Formats: sequence, structure tokens, C-alpha cells
Amino acid sequence: MTSNQRVTIGTVIGTALLAVVGVWSIAWVGADAALKPDPRQDSPFLAAYSFTAEDVAFPARDGAPLAGWFVAAAPPRGEAPLLRPSPVIILVHGYGGTRDTMLPAADMLTRAGMHVLIFDQRGTGHSGGTNVTFGAREPLDVIGALDYLVGRPDVDAGRVGVMGAGMGGSVAIIAAAEDPRIRAVVAEAPYASLDASLQDVLADGVGLPSLLRPLATRILRSRIGDPPEDRAPLDAAARLGDRPVMLIADTQASTAGTEAILAAVVGPKELWVAVGRTLGSETKQEYPPEYTSRVLGFWRGVFERSAATSTAPAGTPR
Repeated sequence: MTSNQRVTIGTVIGTALLAVVGVWSIAWVGADAALKPDPRQDSPFLAAYSFTAEDVAFPARDGAPLAGWFVAAAPPRGEAPLLRPSPVIILVHGYGGTRDTMLPAADMLTRAGMHVLIFDQRGTGHSGGTNVTFGAREPLDVIGALDYLVGRPDVDAGRVGVMGAGMGGSVAIIAAAEDPRIRAVVAEAPYASLDASLQDVLADGVGLPSLLRPLATRILRSRIGDPPEDRAPLDAAARLGDRPVMLIADTQASTAGTEAILAAVVGPKELWVAVGRTLGSETKQEYPPEYTSRVLGFWRGVFERSAATSTAPAGTPR
């Protein structure tokens, strides 16, 4: 082999190694961005609403410190604040969101006579944790929120629901499957697979080219440490038993995942396929009338049935 040939081979090997390092670096940066999403710039602000939010702090079931707001049910016009234990909804924000993004839902629900707990999931907002885990550990946040709520004297522990959007909807379904204290679930545009959530974020949230996504996915699974099980929300939906589930899908997006979850639910269920403008977008200050009517109708039905069979002090939401 001549010296020129050796130089050529060395150049090829060096170039290939640089390419590999470059590809790995880009995939790593993309994965890192997915684990630490930037806060949304279009979130509503607490000051825009008339209700008072109580600052609360509690641990997730695995000890991660979480921060949130407890918003008490609004009393009927002209009446004193409610003193009896009332039903409560835990609100779970989607990927890239914080508790602020769920303020419109809190306003809607508290006006209807229900308490609300909204909180920053791990790795977001003012809560602890360094990374989002795409649903691998976030259900422990919801269960921690439930542990906190059932100790409050103003909460009817027999009437607790969970409501989430996007990845938050998937987390709500999984948490309900793991904790029977959750009486019902509303999930807007949930992912049927947590891995699908991850892929969606890499494609749309991070903008990583399709060629690099498989490598970024491997990096993410390694960094999460407890990789999200593919199809986990589907498996969880089948374990909800006779607890009611309301699923909301968008006609402007694929409804296949939502319909798959619906098929897996064995108990009372309903699907509302809505036009995008009627949805409860996390960027809206107030939800559209049809969304409000349908969601409140679902929760009122759930809690009226629960009140009829519960031994806890009852109070029917308005």
C-alpha cells in the first residue's frame, strides 16, 4: 500500500468518524431539547381570572416535589363560600405546558361548583425534576396530587376526577388505571402510545429530521431511565373497569389514537369528535360554549351518580 493510499483511507475513516460524531451530537441535542421543553409564550395568566388560587406544594408518589394551585369551587351568586366537601378535578397539562395553560379549564369547572387542583408536572414550571419523562413517571405526579387532596376537609374524596390534554390526557388515563380513587377521566387528544408522544415531539416540537429520530429515541429512552412502555395508555384504558371516560378528538388531526383508546375502554364511555375551533385549546382564555356544555355535562353526571352511592358528605355540583 502506497503512502497516498494510506492517506486516502485515513481521510475516509476520519471523515466517517466525524460524520458519526456529528449525527450523534445532533441527535443528542434534539433529545435534550425534548426532555427540557421551553415554556409556552402564549399561556394565559392567573391575573386574568377573578378566582383566588391557593399556592400548594406536595410530593409525587415517588417523592418529586410538585407545585400547584388549589382553586375552590365558586359559590352560587350572592351566597357564602361552600363549606361542605365538594368534588374536585385534577387538571393535567400537556407537553410543553404548565399549570397556567389549564387556567381556562379551572375557570370553567370552579364556576360549575367543583374544586380544581392544577399543578406543574415534574421537570416543568416550579416543580422539581430536571426532565419531562413522556409519561413514564408523570402518573406518579397525579397520584401524589390525589394523596394531597384526600387529606383536605373541603374535598369529597369519593368524587375525584382527572382531566388532561395531549400527553396530559394519556397520563390521566394511566394514573386512573393505577389508582381506583379516581372516579372518571376526560382526555382531550390523548396519545394511544407514549412512544407516539415522544415521536410527535421529536418531529413537531423539536423539528428533528426523520433520519435522526430513531437515534434520538434511543438516547431519550436511555436518559429517561425507565422507558415509557409503548401502547401504555391503551393497556391502561382496558383496566379502568366501570369508571366513565370521555374522550375528545379533533377533526383537524388524526383521530386514530383516540378511537383506539375508546375501543379499549370496557366501561361507560363517550367520544366527541369536535371541530378544532370548538376545542378547549390550552392557548384560549375561555372555552367555547359547546365544549363547556359537553364537559360539564359529563362531570355532573359522574358526580351525581357518585353522590348517590357515596357515604361521604354529598353536594351536587351546580
